[in-house]
Amino acid sequence: MRVVDYVNLIQESPEELRVLLKAEKHPKLRERLQVLLWLKSGTVSTMKEAMKLLDRTTQHGLVLWRIYKSKGLSGLLTLKTGQGRYSPLRDKPELEKKLAEDGFSTVNEARAWILETYGISYTENGLGNYFRANKSKLKTGRPSHPKKDEQARQAYKKIPD
Repeated sequence: MRVVDYVNLIQESPEELRVLLKAEKHPKLRERLQVLLWLKSGTVSTMKEAMKLLDRTTQHGLVLWRIYKSKGLSGLLTLKTGQGRYSPLRDKPELEKKLAEDGFSTVNEARAWILETYGISYTENGLGNYFRANKSKLKTGRPSHPKKDEQARQAYKKIPD
C-alpha cells in the first residue's frame, strides 16, 4: 500500500484553509475544505480516516483527491451543475412569435400546430410542462354563454348619432 504525504502535497496552508472554510456557505464545499484541512494539519493521516469521520466511502475520498491533484483547489471548490434537457422547441422563432401574438387557447391546439409546423410530436402533459418551464401562458378569451345572441350584442354596441 502506497502512503501519500498529504501534508507536503497540499499546497495551501492550514490558515488559508481555515479562512476559506469559515467563508464557504455550501455544505459540500465546506466538507471538501474540511478534509483538506484535516489532512494538511495532520489531524488525520490518511484519506480513509478522513472519510470515516465524514461517514463517506473511501472511493469518494479518492475521487476528491484526484480532482485536487489535477485541477487544484479551484477545481475542488467547483460544483457540477446540470445543463438540463434539450428541447427540440428551444430555438423555434415561429413558436415564440405565435405565442406572443396570437397564442393558443388550449395545449392540444398548440400540440396540433407544433406537429403541423415542425413535425414534432408532444404529449399533452409534456407540452404543458414545457410551457410551464418556459413561463409561457396560453391565451384564452373570456368565457361566453353558448346561447348568447350575437345580433343583439352588435345592435347594443351601435350608438345612434
